[in-house]
Amino acid sequence: MNKALRNIFRGYLFIFLDIYIVIDLLMDPIGYFLIYTGCARIVGAYPNAKKAMTVAMIGVVASLPSVFINLSDPALSFGWSIYENILSILKLVIAFYLFLVLMEVAKTFGNEELHNRTRSTFKYFVTIHFAILTVMSFSMNVSGDGWVALTVILIIAGVFMDILFLLLIRAFRRATPDEHLISYSV
Repeated sequence: MNKALRNIFRGYLFIFLDIYIVIDLLMDPIGYFLIYTGCARIVGAYPNAKKAMTVAMIGVVASLPSVFINLSDPALSFGWSIYENILSILKLVIAFYLFLVLMEVAKTFGNEELHNRTRSTFKYFVTIHFAILTVMSFSMNVSGDGWVALTVILIIAGVFMDILFLLLIRAFRRATPDEHLISYSV
């Protein structure tokens, strides 16, 4: 279980961080693959991991161009911004299913505190990321300092929520009993 959570943590870290030096050093396809392998280790005990595995496989294929193209480059054409939004939605969907898996894990271990923490983090995470996607959809058609300030505040809140999600996965790694046996079939 601990190895599965470690793969999920590393995978989401790869998706979260973008370090470009000619190519993306922390490649998103590798992150999605790590999430896939982490979920594959626990799919026998937690059925929601199957959905996360499916989305992760889609993410491996869909995020391949992001390895070679810096999506934060303002000189890119409009089509790439649509692609960037698709990747943002994919990241939100994978996080959604990972939250479901984590809530299932907390419930199985009977850790009510961790379950409640996961539920509250989930609510804020989804709300803030959905708000970011909504604001970004309208941002190209609306001008004004208030709109820019709202966008910046939401992006900072989104980064903060991603960090909280990584810390939550780490908390699961510490709270997971090592002697808990899980079927490691793929």
